[in-house]
Amino acid sequence: MNTQSRRQREFEQREKLFLDTARNIIRQEGISALTMDKIAEQTEYAKGTVYKHFSCKEDILCGLCLDSLGLMYEMFQQSLTWEGNSREKIICIGVGYQLYTQHFPEEFDLLIAARTNNIREKASPERLERMDQVDTLVMNAIRAVIQLAIQSGDLTLKQGTRIDDLCLGLWAMSFGMLVLDSARDLITGLELSETNALLLNQMSCLLDGYQWHPLSTEYDYHTTYKNTFQHLEKLLAKD
Repeated sequence: MNTQSRRQREFEQREKLFLDTARNIIRQEGISALTMDKIAEQTEYAKGTVYKHFSCKEDILCGLCLDSLGLMYEMFQQSLTWEGNSREKIICIGVGYQLYTQHFPEEFDLLIAARTNNIREKASPERLERMDQVDTLVMNAIRAVIQLAIQSGDLTLKQGTRIDDLCLGLWAMSFGMLVLDSARDLITGLELSETNALLLNQMSCLLDGYQWHPLSTEYDYHTTYKNTFQHLEKLLAKD
């Protein structure tokens, strides 16, 4: 058992090395520059050893996404322990998503790329299954806060509206805002507020529209946003 544990640890350490090397290549040269040959060369392992861990380049990209989703899940889990009302908890999730995209832009891009058929058709089924499992955990963190809001009476969904509809709405709004905000230098026709105010205001409009109480006119969510931002930034600094 000790030998097996040692071999497993060595396998996991080697796999982490391959993933870290792939991440550095992408950050420095872009996704198109990533190859199995380059990973083998930079880690000084035989290419066959790399293939023992990953079936192809696309499989490595999914491995990087697994790491990214794991970190995002940890950020979202903070919302469940945040001391505040249900709407403050969902704001905490929004702040976590914002900080994640700002601190890890390459990983954020990978999460989008990994959902395309071009990558999913080539990656190993085992890696895809694990990625989908963690993806579900991330979504479940959002669902848990919405369910808490419903149970506490803060939120009543209209007939025909599902919890997952609100999940998608929050995701779509946050994703779209953050993508466009990262390219605000190219948006010349709009005079925009600073990022934090912009995101909070748009989230407030969406949540007020769902009548998620306390409404933005009834509570100081600017302070909530500031406090959650500072709290999650400290957690990222520790990592």
